Amino acid sequence: MKKLKLRTDGLNWREIESEVIAVDSNTATYLSANDSGKLLWGRLADGATRDELVSCLVEAYGIDSERAGADVDRFVADLAARGLLAE
Repeated sequence: MKKLKLRTDGLNWREIESEVIAVDSNTATYLSANDSGKLLWGRLADGATRDELVSCLVEAYGIDSERAGADVDRFVADLAARGLLAE
């Protein structure tokens, strides 16, 4: 299965308390992600499959895999639309 990964060039981020704060210097865009987004972001920084991301949400929040899958798909699609994922 394909690994999804955040791009490394021009993307700077830090975990601050319960969120991720990121700056895409290529587009001068400021981004933030809440607690669940922070969890996914950290996994995507290292590279993870969709199934791994879904399992991560299921384990962390006790939600069913269908809902977790929809949340992962939405999050990943948003990152892809912003050009934040590595090719």
